[in-house]
Amino acid sequence: MAQKVPAQVNLTLYGKPLELKFAVPADKVTPLGVLPALQQIDNQFVDTAVEAFVDRDRPISCRAGCGACCRQVVPLAEFEAYHIAAVVERLPEPRRSAVKQRFADGCAQLDRIGWLAQLQQQLQQGTTHDAVQSHALDYFRQNIACPFLEDESCSIHPERPLACREYLVTSPAEHCREPAPDTVEHIELKFQVSRLVRKLWHTGHITQPDSVPMIYALQWVKTHPNQFPKKRGPEWMQEFFAYLGKP
Repeated sequence: MAQKVPAQVNLTLYGKPLELKFAVPADKVTPLGVLPALQQIDNQFVDTAVEAFVDRDRPISCRAGCGACCRQVVPLAEFEAYHIAAVVERLPEPRRSAVKQRFADGCAQLDRIGWLAQLQQQLQQGTTHDAVQSHALDYFRQNIACPFLEDESCSIHPERPLACREYLVTSPAEHCREPAPDTVEHIELKFQVSRLVRKLWHTGHITQPDSVPMIYALQWVKTHPNQFPKKRGPEWMQEFFAYLGKP
């Protein structure tokens, strides 16, 4: 078993003291090696935001069995795409083949409307946040369920992407079936681990957009081998917290 190095970081988040305890590989690894620590930190960031901003009279409405948000485009950091591909490969048969087919079917459906090509063109030409959000709604309207969605619940919940951990709403769950800015109220997180690592750690594979849409993850890793350098776990985390602390 790989040796782990324990670490502790104390910081203030949303006006609340937060003690982060985690462990990372002592050996040199790609960012994949510190993903479990990042997932743990992200969970704590989200929990702190919920404590700070969620009113008891308007609690988080997300529940197992409500998978409306699992039909949205999920942006993955580049190294998360390799993680998702590995999660799929660890599934037993025949479930593995079934999940792979869901990925393939979703990509084929999006390719028929040119969704990814249009997004890349928009970003290369320079576009507004509202335009990107509108394009994301086009994805949602395709009603492509996450390949891991089973019985309207996440079947890989402990391994779910960072962006999924950060998406929580307080508005009625039924509004998520037809999302709009004036009907869906989600918690605005100042510190999103998913966005931080997308900007911080990437190789020449990533240009526009700065993420891999999860539905394309299996297809993407086949043609984009993992070219991340290897560093000791503490070095990766030092980079992360230095970036987090930037104004």
